[in-house]
This record gives sequence, structure tokens and C-alpha cells, in this order.
Amino acid sequence: MENIREWISDNLRYILLGLALILILVVAVLGIRAISNIASGGDRTKNTEAQQTESETNHDVIVQEDSNKAQGAAGSSVLTKNDAKVLTTMTAYYEARTNGDTETLRKLNPSMDEQEEANILNSYVESYSDVSTYSRPGLTDGSYLVYVCYNGKVKEIDTLVPSLIEYYLMTDETGGLYIADTEGDAQVEAFCKQAQDTSEVQDLISSVNRELEAAKESDPALKEFMGQHSGTANEGNSQSKEESTESSEDEGSEVVALDSCNVRSTPTTDEDNIIGSLFVGEKATKLGEEGEWVKIDYNGETAYVSSEFVASPEEAQAQEEASYYAPGAAE
Repeated sequence: MENIREWISDNLRYILLGLALILILVVAVLGIRAISNIASGGDRTKNTEAQQTESETNHDVIVQEDSNKAQGAAGSSVLTKNDAKVLTTMTAYYEARTNGDTETLRKLNPSMDEQEEANILNSYVESYSDVSTYSRPGLTDGSYLVYVCYNGKVKEIDTLVPSLIEYYLMTDETGGLYIADTEGDAQVEAFCKQAQDTSEVQDLISSVNRELEAAKESDPALKEFMGQHSGTANEGNSQSKEESTESSEDEGSEVVALDSCNVRSTPTTDEDNIIGSLFVGEKATKLGEEGEWVKIDYNGETAYVSSEFVASPEEAQAQEEASYYAPGAAE
């Protein structure tokens, strides 16, 4: 025991120095760890902020994409079948035509004049059934380009007539839809023409035309009636198309396109003679006739359209009101 005390006494200063060094090392280690923790904590904060910023940025991108999708849907060229608002409006319109409800007709078609009203009331069509609509947004908010399909019942003929009519609807101050008068509105007419050229609309037109042809073939009375009201020559005409000669009858009068049709430089169906087109309802000055072709003035040039797809304004009006044609691309 004496020896231990003596050894501690002799080496006390070395022992204290060693303890001091150990203490310094401990403090240094703790200090380094503290600094490391502070630094890593700052990095975690930065990472958290970065992640939050990235999340907000991604959210903004998603919101923008959703917004773009919504805008795309609003301007979509895809036809919507039986849109509730559009279908309700057009069903009410055709019910009014069937019932001779002129008050409702004027409300839904404010531009209707007395002649149009008389044509409707004296129409060959007794009733309209199976009304369906195919629509897409129009050029302005609350407007629609609409294709209405229905089966018309002609007086004294049992077979129904599949029909397709194009309308342009707009929204009034009360939020209701009405049939707009777009005649002479170049923008709307170009829009409708462009829509008619889409494959979806062409398929719809072809479908209705096939149904119409099938109905005509199934009922000789209907076929005869349609021939008398189609603006084309009757099958029993004593003068065939081949025997027809160029005629100046009605030269200078107007013709109206019943269908969207090609305008040609020569009275043939050659592929390389197409110089333009007429859309449904477009008018042209008639210069004469050559067989089954009507000669017209097209932008100052002499041109030709098939007589099957044009008629006088009076004939066109009667057909539209009686709803006996399905607009479509044609030769």
C-alpha cells in the first residue's frame, strides 16, 4: 500500500497530464459529432425544402395538364351522342313541328320567317320519331354544331324515312339553346364545312344514307315519292341524261348545294379536274346544263357540279323543311 501511494505521489503529474489529454480527446470527439449533426440537419432541411418545392412544382404541372385537358375537351372535334341539353332542345323542336306548335318553333328558331313557318305546317312529313343528336362545341362559348338524326313519317307512306339535318345552336340570355341563323357567316360556314369533312361525320352521313337507300328499296311508293322530291329527273323521264343537250334555261339564276360536293373544271368525274367544292347551303350562279352536270360560275371561272347535288333555292328550301336529304360528301 505504501508502495502504491509512493508511486502515485512520484507520478502524479504524469497521471494528471494523461487525464487532461483524455479529457481533451473526449471534448474534441463530442465537438466533431455536434458539428456533423448540425451540418446534416441543415442538409435534411434543405432536402425537405427541395422536396416540398419539387412537390409543389409537380402539382403545378399536374394542374396545368388537367387545365389543358379541360381546354382540349371544350374544343374537341369528337361528336358527342345525345348530349342532354342538345337532345332536349332538338326533341322539343321536332315535337313542335309534329304538333304544329308555332309558338315553340319561334322560340327555338327565332329567325324563322312566315314562309318557313308555312313550309313546316304544310310539310309532307306528319311526324318525327327516334330523334338523336351528334354534337360538338361551336366557335363560341355555348354554341354547338349539331347533326340531328330522325325517322320521318311521310303522309300516306308507311315506311319511315331516315334523315340527317345539320344545325348550329347558340345559347340565349336565359341559358337555353336556340337554332341560330348563320347564313352569310363565313366563319361558321367554313367551320361547318371543315366538320363535314371529318371521317366521323362522313361515317355518320354514310350510315344514314345507307338506311335511306334501304328504306327506298323496301318500299316502291317511298322510292317514287323521293324521286319526285329529290330535285333530280324522274326515272320515267322521256329524255334520258345521255340525250340531254346543253341548256341555257334558267341561266343566271341561283342554285343551292344540297350536299357537300366537288366543283370540277370539266363535266366528268376525273380525279384531276377538281378545282374546289361547295358546302351544304352554298349558292352559285347557274350558267346552264350539260347532261347530268350543272354549269356554274365559280370564282369567276366556268365550272361544273353534278345536278344530283344542287337545286333551285325553292326546291332546296322545300327539301330542307321536309327533311328529305342527308348532307354528305359527293362527286
